Order: sequence, then structure tokens, then C-alpha cells
Amino acid sequence: MQFGPELHTPVSHRAAGVVILNAAGDLLMVRENGVPGQRQKAGLWHIPSGTVEDGENPQDTAMREAWEEAGVRVRLLKFLAAYLGHFPDGVPVLRHAWLAEALPDSTFRPALPDEVTEVRFVPKTEFDALYDARLIRMHHTKLFYEDALRERGR
Repeated sequence: MQFGPELHTPVSHRAAGVVILNAAGDLLMVRENGVPGQRQKAGLWHIPSGTVEDGENPQDTAMREAWEEAGVRVRLLKFLAAYLGHFPDGVPVLRHAWLAEALPDSTFRPALPDEVTEVRFVPKTEFDALYDARLIRMHHTKLFYEDALRERGR
């Protein structure tokens, strides 16, 4: 039987983001600037995503982060997955992602240019090279991309 607090994994941090593919299956990605206090992220790539704030649901976070980081207004199409991971200091984080499409009023320019230096679609071969070079910020980005490609292939 699965009962009792010893079977619970507490998670104090949640994040949410979007996976947007173009017709060729390229992934919309953002490249971090590395704001003060987070310089270790400078130059790293990931999907538009960020922290779920107090009182916010993950879907709203995903849409907000798409606008803030990539200048993209989105329509969420399908929930892809949630992956439990941890930050380098060991603090657990639950990351959620949705397959989404960009709406016509999208600018593809970050609303927060001090945080993001580049927004563009990255072909799968380039993504794989960035991943191998350890320039993809989170392994979960790779998992979400693979989830989206599988979903699109259905």
C-alpha cells in the first residue's frame, strides 16, 4: 500500500514553460544572458520557462514566461509532461511543459532583454550539438523536446 508521509517527496520549487515547434520541427529556444547572481547561466539555451510564482498556476506561468523571455504570445495545445529534478544545490524542482503555438501578435524578441540575449528556432541537429557541448541549460529541455516531437508525430 502507498500510504504515509514517508512516500511523499516535498517540492518547494516549481517551473513551467512551453515547447514551440515550427513546421520543420525546429525548437524555439532562448539563450540566457546571465543576470547578476546567475552568471553561470550565461550563454546557455533552454525553452521559454521560469518559476511558478506564489498564487500562480503552471499554465499561466508557461504563458507569461513565453512572453517575457521570447516575446511570444501562445495558445497551449497539450500538456506534455512534468519532470522532477533538482538544482545544483540539491533543492528539488518540478518542471512542467506544454506544447504550444505562437499567436500572430508574437514579436520573437524578449520582453526582458537583460535576461535573454537571443530567441530563435534551433534545428534538431544544432540542438543535439548544443546538448553534447553542454550548452543546453537543463536535461529536461531535451526530454520536453523529445516529448513534443513524439506528440507531433501522432
